[in-house]
Amino acid sequence: MYKRIAIIIYLITISFIYGFSQNHIDALRYSQQFYSTSAKSDAMGNSLSAVGADFSAFMINPAGIAIYKTNQMSFTPNLIISKTTSSFSGVEAKDGRVGFNFSSAGYVAVHENDGILKSVNLGISYNSFNDFRQRLYAYADNQQSSFLDYAVYNANNNRYSDFREDLAYNTYLLEYDEDGYYSWVTEFGKYGNSQAKSIDTNGGGGEFSFTIGFNINDILYLGGTIGLTSINYSSTSVLNESGFENLWVPDNDNPGDSIQVNPSSLKYTEVLETDGSGINAKFGFILQPVKFFRLGASIHSSTAYDFTDYYSTYMNSVFPIPDENGAYEYNAEAENIFDWRLTTPFRANVGIAFILDAYKIGNYYTTPITLSVDYEYVDYTRAFLRDVEGGDYSFYTENSNIANLFQETHNIRAGVEFNFGVIKVRGGYSIYSNPYAEYDYFTNPRVTYSGGIGFADQLYNLDLSYSYSTQDETLYLYDANNVFPNDPIGNIAEPQANLTNSKHFFKITFGVRL
Repeated sequence: MYKRIAIIIYLITISFIYGFSQNHIDALRYSQQFYSTSAKSDAMGNSLSAVGADFSAFMINPAGIAIYKTNQMSFTPNLIISKTTSSFSGVEAKDGRVGFNFSSAGYVAVHENDGILKSVNLGISYNSFNDFRQRLYAYADNQQSSFLDYAVYNANNNRYSDFREDLAYNTYLLEYDEDGYYSWVTEFGKYGNSQAKSIDTNGGGGEFSFTIGFNINDILYLGGTIGLTSINYSSTSVLNESGFENLWVPDNDNPGDSIQVNPSSLKYTEVLETDGSGINAKFGFILQPVKFFRLGASIHSSTAYDFTDYYSTYMNSVFPIPDENGAYEYNAEAENIFDWRLTTPFRANVGIAFILDAYKIGNYYTTPITLSVDYEYVDYTRAFLRDVEGGDYSFYTENSNIANLFQETHNIRAGVEFNFGVIKVRGGYSIYSNPYAEYDYFTNPRVTYSGGIGFADQLYNLDLSYSYSTQDETLYLYDANNVFPNDPIGNIAEPQANLTNSKHFFKITFGVRL
């Protein structure tokens, strides 16, 4: 096997452009927020915008801090079990992982006043808003295409990349002829390879919040928050192909001889590690015109993020017969570091709550009950990617994809609490609509069911919750649709696997009134 012609200079020039750049998938991943705060909030579907007096106030409606009547400290450990079921060409596979974090911790100080201004409350907290833990595996025989089809298409359409095509070329998986055309043996129709894709992700997002709230005559509650966010994300993606049909072709360098050109297997690995930090602000109010009813609303500003990506790719090929040097196996790799910026869309929340006391009906009393419903609006077309200061990359294509591929979302969260005195029983439900414009809002939404129980006296509270979230997604095996959504591989269909992602959250909140 020989490299017949070196890669020409213009391909080297454009390889950085199509090598790796942040895209609409990254913008969505780091813009989405699935609140994960206290056990009480989780048990009630994180629907406490109008209820307040909970550490979810720091994340959702800062006016909720103004409803606290005493100083309070709490923290919430969180056990997370994620599971993914994949279906690829009729073959089902399951995988998952277990993780742990602190979803909420903080302190609220209440400063009481005389007069209309009843109190000024201050608080500091940490709350998580996303968990990226996931492990998935999909495999099947594919009679229609190979990852090398994607590499050939890119190489012949000015999309040559140091991180994909160049690795395939340097491991003898691509040919380059005297006419300036890249190819591989699938052009002879020799498909029938087994494919397997595994993805292992980790990390999450959280926010340190500094909040102030004002209680005005126990009727109007106001609050504001400065949030310092941090995100870490890591992903290892491995695509394996094996079982290629043996193919021998004439050896042009040795007339009368043949050479084996099909590999036994190929393995393409991508590793991404991302760290980012950002800042935002939140403002909100809660109005309680009568004792049993509250109305709350809040606005979250965009979060301005700075990110650093550490990205590397690896290609391995194995052939059934050795080359002239006795080698069966070839390896190539590429890596780089990228700095970039993201501005997330703003968010708007509106909530209502009915807080009903016990009422006598005949010889019996009703159970005190709290009912709450929240609505959240987020327009993901407003996410925006930028280069760092002094950089010259425009992100024009990526931002156009954001505007065209995403849509506004309408999220609903609801909860209920039955108060039996020392014991509280809770339930909740939330639905986050699909952010992709190709779907109706509530096609393949993220849905969460939750419940829990709480114990409280004058000094302490202990809350336990369980929540289960699920969402259906599509996995593109070559990642082509994610990188080039408008033209992934020309007229060749990229293989897809259907995924069902589910997560189980078990939380305990320990609270102390000081």
